[in-house]
Amino acid sequence: MKHIFLVTCCFFFSTTAVSQIDAFIGEWLLWLETDNRIGMPAVGSLVIEDTSDNLSIFIDGGPVNFLGVNGSQIRFDFDWSDLPDLVHLSVMEGTLKDDVIEGIATENGENRGAWRATRIVNTETTNMLSAPVDFTGIWSRPSILSKHGYDLTEVGETSNNTYDPAIDDPILRCVSDGLIRMSHGPFSIEVVKGQGRLIVLHEDLHEVRRIYLDGRDFPEEIDDANLAMGYSIGHWEGSTLVVESRGLKRTVWDAGGMPISSGARVTERWYLDSTGQLHVEFSLYDPVNYHRPAEMHTLRQKQPDDAEIMEYSCDPHAFYRSLQLEGRLEEYWGRSINRR
Repeated sequence: MKHIFLVTCCFFFSTTAVSQIDAFIGEWLLWLETDNRIGMPAVGSLVIEDTSDNLSIFIDGGPVNFLGVNGSQIRFDFDWSDLPDLVHLSVMEGTLKDDVIEGIATENGENRGAWRATRIVNTETTNMLSAPVDFTGIWSRPSILSKHGYDLTEVGETSNNTYDPAIDDPILRCVSDGLIRMSHGPFSIEVVKGQGRLIVLHEDLHEVRRIYLDGRDFPEEIDDANLAMGYSIGHWEGSTLVVESRGLKRTVWDAGGMPISSGARVTERWYLDSTGQLHVEFSLYDPVNYHRPAEMHTLRQKQPDDAEIMEYSCDPHAFYRSLQLEGRLEEYWGRSINRR
């Protein structure tokens, strides 16, 4: 169960201070130093909005607490979860100079690493000539920010509050955990080029995904398809592959129970940076569950040509046996509505 509370800071801002606050408003690309052992920073979105005399701040589409502005300095917190799904709260302090915010993240007073945010300047990307790039090969496990709480609607809150990670998490019974979670889990992927499509082979549960590039439309009644990985169609905008997925299974997209409705849509932007790293920017559009799109930005490194995807072993016996021993098996059967 996840809860995020947007706290209003009680400050009186002079006219000069308001001008200083305005300098922070906008969309930013957030870079955060990590200790993820794969040698890559985490990347995501930072949005700072004006709300009366205060600021509202969102990281990857989820709200965080604005802690104050003092001249060119800003403070806010950031809730995130680590690989074992333990929740952390970091305080981000940074200084704005020349449209770049730089600072240090701390947790309980300890240095968690440097962070930087650069202002995003929106440019027109539609109607660009197609200039496909080669994504084929094996790519490392991703680096991500791993935002914890999101801007849930009342329906989304209800769904999240009724979720029991000890029983409802699909991965416990070796069932595909879906497009978004598969894409940010700590596993490698292999991209293979097929006729009119890209095929993504996941180390995680050996899941297979197809991204169709042959100009087809979505099938009729796709929203009722109930597909773990969705039905994905892509096109090129310059050297960026833009993918839309529909027909997603009504389920959750992380271990904490963030919900997905059957009518949700996911868009992705795949591109390589100047160092050859693979970026994929995800946006989940699901107004049933979220007031604003939930976002995620993965970063992967290309692996050597002789790299291999390892065997993934998963046996659900231990899960069902533990439920039996704990006397929770009947409860599990009764919660089937949470496992569509």
